[in-house]
Amino acid sequence: MLFQTGEHLRTSRRLRVAALGVVLAAVSIPMAYADPPPPPASVTDVNRTYEQLQAEAAALQADFAMATIAYTRALTQSQRADAAADKSELAAARAKAKADEQRALLGRVTAQAYQLGLPTAFGPQPLLWSQTPFASNLPQFADRQTAIAKVGSDQAKLYHAVRALEAAANVAAADAISKRTAANQAAATAKTLDAEVRRKAASASVTMQGQLADLAGAKRMSAQLQKSRNDQAKSRWQTYLAELAAAGVTPPKAAALRDPAKLPKGLRPLKDSTGAVIRGAASVVDGGRTIRVLPAETIRAVTAAFGTVAKKYAVAGTGPGSFGCLGATRAAWKSYTALPSPIDKVYASYQKVPVTTVQPGDVIVMGNGSTGLWHIGVAIDNSEMIAADETKKSVVVTAIPESFYAALRPTLGKPVTPQVAPAATAAAEAFRCGATQTSYDVGSGKWTWPLNDGTYEIGTPFGQPGGLWVTGFHTGQDFPAALGTPVHAVAGGVVSVEHPSWAGNLVRIDHGNGLETLYAHLSSVAVSPGSTVAPGQVIGAVGSEGNSTGPHLHFEVHSGGDAVNPMPFLATGGLSNGGTSFGNGLIPLSELCVVANGHRLRCDAAQGFKALSAAYQAHFGRKLCMTDSYRSYDAQVSLYQRKPSLAALPGTSNHGWGIAVDLCGGADRFGTAQHQWLLANAGNFGWKLPRWARQGGSKPEPWHWEFTGA
Repeated sequence: MLFQTGEHLRTSRRLRVAALGVVLAAVSIPMAYADPPPPPASVTDVNRTYEQLQAEAAALQADFAMATIAYTRALTQSQRADAAADKSELAAARAKAKADEQRALLGRVTAQAYQLGLPTAFGPQPLLWSQTPFASNLPQFADRQTAIAKVGSDQAKLYHAVRALEAAANVAAADAISKRTAANQAAATAKTLDAEVRRKAASASVTMQGQLADLAGAKRMSAQLQKSRNDQAKSRWQTYLAELAAAGVTPPKAAALRDPAKLPKGLRPLKDSTGAVIRGAASVVDGGRTIRVLPAETIRAVTAAFGTVAKKYAVAGTGPGSFGCLGATRAAWKSYTALPSPIDKVYASYQKVPVTTVQPGDVIVMGNGSTGLWHIGVAIDNSEMIAADETKKSVVVTAIPESFYAALRPTLGKPVTPQVAPAATAAAEAFRCGATQTSYDVGSGKWTWPLNDGTYEIGTPFGQPGGLWVTGFHTGQDFPAALGTPVHAVAGGVVSVEHPSWAGNLVRIDHGNGLETLYAHLSSVAVSPGSTVAPGQVIGAVGSEGNSTGPHLHFEVHSGGDAVNPMPFLATGGLSNGGTSFGNGLIPLSELCVVANGHRLRCDAAQGFKALSAAYQAHFGRKLCMTDSYRSYDAQVSLYQRKPSLAALPGTSNHGWGIAVDLCGGADRFGTAQHQWLLANAGNFGWKLPRWARQGGSKPEPWHWEFTGA
């Protein structure tokens, strides 16, 4: 079979929607140009899986994020309008003061004119000389005639200057009134939206409390479904082996299948759907059926891979009881070849094959060009693989990611041409075994929107569940807009242009650190493959190409190759998933480890923190002081209700993943001995001060530290 990809039809993959920070609020979302969703499931429907509940929560989060975005924009506009009004009022006051000053001077000159017997009116209005004191400089003039000439000239000039200044002052005053009216209106809008956000936050908190039990039960059901998936895959593999045996086929050695022109007697070349020959495998016809024939070494490797399924995950595990990211794949192939470590050496050592010809036993390598390689698995068909999964704490049968980096076939030997892996960055570690543990900083910490204000509507949200999508949920956010509406890059990065059938024209931008954005259904593309774009740059225009229900932009965000909810990114500029299969702020306390005084963290973060605190105590004579650790969703909502313009959007805080702490006791101030010691030593225990929180960062918070595990 070949891969099928599409917004409505694409390869089923693991719904790792825990990467989304969820907001469980009862809301409705406009669905312009969107396929009609299925009727909402009952909150108490125990048949829903954990993944379905998470997907539903992600879809509902879009409304909350939109409300937040509207509020923060209104607040910014209110602040700008207020500043503009202040500036205009100051300008008006200065203009009036200048006009008044010149009017006073004109009054003195007019008094002099009166003393000298000159006319005291210019134009239609009389000069108000009578309210000004008499000038005292008349004796300075040599004679009365000279005084008359001088005063007359000054009076004429001043009169016209005063009229001009007073006219300008009136314009400035009118402008100030207009701007103050606009500022008051903007403030009223912000206040209304603030109240709306607070209302939604309260509603979300109540709804979340009612969903916790469902989520806990669904998590247990998800584990049962995973076991069923593992068992079904193993049963299919055993059926395949039985078919080979029934056909009287003894799997040949790998060397015998490398050359399709010299296959053992009775075997034929194996071809893909285009008729291209697949190297390293063959086929046989039995009873009118074509059966794939794999090398004996490959069959042993896949069978060994099934032997690792359900074994525990451990960061550096090599078996037999636990396996790390590379461990399960190395164990599967060890009877034939010793896969080198790290993954980039695996990529360089074995022949790469076309992604459309993936066969059982192929080594699936995950990563991207800007970050490096971070995950690896053994294919069991062209859509599923066996791999260690940190989020599920075991080796599992899972979907091959839609955008994996490469497929390698160890039985073909060394690459025909050198294969150079992309240089690994620190961010690659954050994606180990599918557990994303990174926060994104896109320069200013904010993204531009892909479409200009007023040019779009909000369509089908990310996470919308239903049978319309093979994945079971919508993998992007739709923005219905007029045909030809300019589409902008949300952040800077490197462009690739693709033309899959589902999208028609698609622009993919690699922003680095495992983060990508996708723009689908474009009517035209305005950028070239390999080019670098700046934030806000026009990259194309809205269209209805491919599998589309009308003109709209289908916008996706990919973190480590997996689609995640775009709305929190647009609202906050970035988030992480904390390496857990539970939702942000929805981690059961039983899954967390106690640090001290009731504080809890994800267990590996807790272990690192305890070691850090012990080293800190050895140096300073006291343990690290902590004010905040894991923050439940309810606590995030409560904080957001009190500080909506400062607190993180509920469901996006790293406190909600159990991987962030707020410190005190001197560590909460830049420049102290405690803070300097942490900067120098915390990294040895897996803790860091995020770039945005550093001195001079976008939001300096010396007290906020996060666990990276690196």
